[in-house]
Amino acid sequence: MKKILGLILLLGSLTETYGQREVMFEQYVQNPMAINPAFTGVRGDFNMTAIFRRKWFTIRNSPSSQTFAADGLTANGRWGIGFQALNDQTSYFTTTGFYGSLAYHMPVASNWKLSLGGQGGINVLPIVDVSNLGNNRAYGSFGLGAWLYSDHLYFGLSKPEILNQNFGSQRVAALYRRPLYMTVGGSYDLGDELLLLPYVLMVQEKSRSFRVDLGGKLWVHQKVGLGLSYRMGGKPAYSSEAVNYFQISGEVQVGPNVRLGYNYNSRQAEQQYISAQGPKGIHELMLKFTPSPVGFQKF
Repeated sequence: MKKILGLILLLGSLTETYGQREVMFEQYVQNPMAINPAFTGVRGDFNMTAIFRRKWFTIRNSPSSQTFAADGLTANGRWGIGFQALNDQTSYFTTTGFYGSLAYHMPVASNWKLSLGGQGGINVLPIVDVSNLGNNRAYGSFGLGAWLYSDHLYFGLSKPEILNQNFGSQRVAALYRRPLYMTVGGSYDLGDELLLLPYVLMVQEKSRSFRVDLGGKLWVHQKVGLGLSYRMGGKPAYSSEAVNYFQISGEVQVGPNVRLGYNYNSRQAEQQYISAQGPKGIHELMLKFTPSPVGFQKF
């Protein structure tokens, strides 16, 4: 009886495991390198960001994930080097990934630079079928991106997953994400120690409608940051409902080296895979550490 019950629970949770790097992709506000390897080193200072994500803080062993990112500049500011790691446990399985990125920064005009970057690594995905329940396999990951930026404006174009993996008849083959990201944003000094960072993100994915994210962050005295964003579109072809949601965030610069943050998403990005009842929102805690900051990091 216990084996039968376990099998039912396992099969009921399979649809939660196909998100691949979706958790990391949706953390692009706190970590732009997650969707564009060309952002590697754009902030200049070496920095590290850790994000802890959990659905219910009051329930033990509830779905959670952890991501880590680090990047900085070397070779007199010409090369950016970065590293990212993902540990996502949104169901019975755990999905992990490790990625390294490299970006070359070059001046192209007065006050403008162009960064061209690449990223490579592995995704360890739970490939499941009726005859083999729970077989994790490692797949290669490769992506490219470009980032054109000045002190007050930036444009990004990237495809963080380029490889067309062979999953055979597995259901994950239909849900494997290879999104194309196009983004534009800016930095505007509103006076009285107020800094506004608006952005627009456009996403095109396989078997989904066009998606647009609108958002921004307001920094007050370079100490407190308040953010709001809204995601529209991106409806999967196999679903009648788009996963629209909003995100609110707050960050506090508690010292020259440490920044703490909290993010709340009204729905999970992978909501279209989940049939379980209960709260749809998800919470994220962020810790950012910059060992030797030269100036204030806007992003």
